[in-house]
Amino acid sequence: MKRTVIFFALALFTMSTWAQAPQRELSAADKIQQDQYNAFMAGMGDIVPRMMELNEIYYKTNNRDSVNALMQPLRDAYLKRQNDYMKKHPSTPLAAYFLRIELGHMPLDKLKEAYNKLDETAKQTTVAKEIAAEIATLDRVNPGNPAPDFTANDLLTGKPFSLSSLKGKVVLLDFWASWCVPCRKSNPHVKALFDKYNKKGFDVVYVASDDSNPKAALKAIEQDGIKKYHHLLSGLKQLKDANGKPMGYDKSEDIGEKYAVHFLPTKYLIDREGNIIGKVEDVTLDAKLKEIFGF
Repeated sequence: MKRTVIFFALALFTMSTWAQAPQRELSAADKIQQDQYNAFMAGMGDIVPRMMELNEIYYKTNNRDSVNALMQPLRDAYLKRQNDYMKKHPSTPLAAYFLRIELGHMPLDKLKEAYNKLDETAKQTTVAKEIAAEIATLDRVNPGNPAPDFTANDLLTGKPFSLSSLKGKVVLLDFWASWCVPCRKSNPHVKALFDKYNKKGFDVVYVASDDSNPKAALKAIEQDGIKKYHHLLSGLKQLKDANGKPMGYDKSEDIGEKYAVHFLPTKYLIDREGNIIGKVEDVTLDAKLKEIFGF
């Protein structure tokens, strides 16, 4: 899946399986990046293989705390080397790759600052172009800007639904998934807020990253008692080759892509005029709604 709650907390597996990805013609800049990556990984010793081994064990054991304890020093060592590299070589193609990994955690101003340090070769890499697109998206979803509109079929009714149809209401746009444990734990809280403020003009739109298994989303909606909301699938489509092997994603209709969503849950609060108030978490959401509605 594109959006997950990751124990490993790094996009390292994407990097370490680079050679296993579907073959494509690399640009000159991407070739330089790959060479720099190979040199960097050659200096890592057994850190990465050990991390991958522990990650597999983590999902097979009930004693995850002990595995996490073993993983933490390895994670710290990897991150230190990555951060040291970026400090010493901030303009290189490999720095662009590391920046792409971290962008979901970085404030927009820091992301722009790091991107602007990249040299022209680095900016021609595939990942740097993705970073530039991410910056443009984040600029669009800054507080005060109009919330990007979208239209998709409601999971429960099958009828087309547009975000703009809720103009005049305060809207919580919640990106979640049936398999996301923190998302499911948040559902009772959102449900209580909906019941408290709905008659005053508060509505909720859930966008599920369950495109490969809509039935799982429907089951979770039923189990969690949240049928009162508007429910959509994100629209992220996995591409496969002639042999059925996954080969990337089609993001052209992905609602999450419009809102730079990389982690679940991600929640946006939108005002009555259809403008973004900002990203919220459960704690800040309570305070914002109390401020808006006065109770």
